[in-house]
Amino acid sequence: MSGTLRGGIGEFRDLLHPGILADASASTGLPGGTSFLNCVGAAVPTPDWSLFATDPGSIPTQCVDGSGVLSDRAPAVTLIDPSYDVPRSWRASLDWNTSMRGWLLRVGTLGSYDLSQPGVVDANFSGVSKLTLVGEANRPVFVSEQSIDPASGAVSAVESRRSDQYGRVGSRVSDLRGYGGQLNVALSPDVFKFRGGASFYGSISYTLQATKRQYRGFDGAAFGDPRLLEWAAGPNDAHHIFVVSSAFSTGKIGTVTLFARAQSGLPFTPLVQGDVNGDGLSGDRAFIPNPATETDANLAGELRTLLATGSPTARGCLLANLGRVAPRNGCRGPWTESLNIQWSPPTPKRWGYRVTPNVYLQNVLAGVDQLLHGNALRGWGSPAAADPVLLIPSGFDAANGRFNYDVNPRFADTRPARTLLRNPFRIVIDFSFNLSTDFDLQQLRRAVEPVKGSVGWQRRSADSLAAFYLSNSSSIYKMLIEQSDSLFLSKAQVASLESADSAFSARVRELYVPLGQFLAVGQGGAGKAELDSVQATQKKYWKVFWEQPEIASAIVTPSQRELMPMFKGMLGVPMKEREHSQWQFGHPVTFADKPKPN
Repeated sequence: MSGTLRGGIGEFRDLLHPGILADASASTGLPGGTSFLNCVGAAVPTPDWSLFATDPGSIPTQCVDGSGVLSDRAPAVTLIDPSYDVPRSWRASLDWNTSMRGWLLRVGTLGSYDLSQPGVVDANFSGVSKLTLVGEANRPVFVSEQSIDPASGAVSAVESRRSDQYGRVGSRVSDLRGYGGQLNVALSPDVFKFRGGASFYGSISYTLQATKRQYRGFDGAAFGDPRLLEWAAGPNDAHHIFVVSSAFSTGKIGTVTLFARAQSGLPFTPLVQGDVNGDGLSGDRAFIPNPATETDANLAGELRTLLATGSPTARGCLLANLGRVAPRNGCRGPWTESLNIQWSPPTPKRWGYRVTPNVYLQNVLAGVDQLLHGNALRGWGSPAAADPVLLIPSGFDAANGRFNYDVNPRFADTRPARTLLRNPFRIVIDFSFNLSTDFDLQQLRRAVEPVKGSVGWQRRSADSLAAFYLSNSSSIYKMLIEQSDSLFLSKAQVASLESADSAFSARVRELYVPLGQFLAVGQGGAGKAELDSVQATQKKYWKVFWEQPEIASAIVTPSQRELMPMFKGMLGVPMKEREHSQWQFGHPVTFADKPKPN
């Protein structure tokens, strides 16, 4: 079984996004810049919303205790590390294309090594642990008990800073790395061999992929020292992806296209709502207690309830991590799927192709779900973004050195009855109207109007008019010859394509040279006679043009056709539709053949 093997390797660089510079220019920490007031627990002023609305000057500008550790009014700063660089990656790909018994098979691989990936380091973070939560796998806390509100469990990060004159000093760095790999297998029928009275195309593909990258605790989901690096799955690391696409077209019903996609769940990290380690960032990684050994009866009961009534995703995540710290991106959401259908009905010829109707059926699976299950929806076709918050601090027990937690009953729950995320089934009817002047008439006016030359304004000659219209032609043979290296064409194939191109070019010139002569002897107008002559010639040209695909297809191999998606698409156009299908892709027929180099 023969085929075509292609590969490549190269470095790809991103652009420097303006938002990075904008953040740094806005958050300087200088007088007059943006500052935030953060009060915790007993330091929170009692709000009087009615008074605030009528008298903005009454809005508090300091906490109740003035300047204690529960009060924070230091300005935040954003810096750009001197060694910061834009993200870049080295990528290598290897593809194999072949045909077997009327089917086209493509196997592609892709590997990526990512460098200079962005991250953030808090330059004002001291990193000195002042408290240890023994019951949470010895989680370090970088503030003392005085910075934790016992009633709510809220934490002030003032004590974790090197200087209390500033808040978080976020230094943007680019020292993180990542890597990933992908395998894609696609199967589709050979359109040329399966073509009949109706046009049909279909393909199915499967992708297996995995990505990993480095993180710091300052990037979120911290546990332990947030300055340390760790490897974990990427945020978009869907291991399995299936894609099915198909299209069916006849003169009576028009064209129907279908696109379906299913992918495995995305990774997520069980989190604690808020900041419990005192580094100033919310969303710390959760320690998942084992209800069998948990001493807090309320917490143990809520965990048992979640295990019994929670979603399969939540149950699987908890059971895999009971009694330990949840790994970063160590849990996976559910599979998601989508199905969209489009119908382009045929239009009457009397409309002159000025009206193009389309009917879109968006998220068909949601409609089927509603039809079959009514109010007891299964969530087909809906987004499945799992809520990562597992624990919510409800207080701090200073005597036992532990936080009190409540369990989020909607943890990792994507069931429609428990979420507000919806992607409803929609039917969209779209009409496109072409109200412009006929293209052939616009082109004719350009052709016959005077052009400025060395001796002033003059009308085009017969040869110039013929060359003008020839410039809008396209030769499939020229296109394939230009890609001879990429297609691995043999000398015999190139010679056959050159011979076919010579014959095609001669026939096209026989059409446009007389047209140029006819337009040149006129009075320079773009009247009905001239337009009729142009349109009659164009109609003959398209008949000659559409003889190319079959001739060229007989010269190249199925694997080579697969490497030219546009050529493959032309072969899929039914004979009946070719009368009104026009393809232009450069590679025009010239007024005279260029002499071959010696």
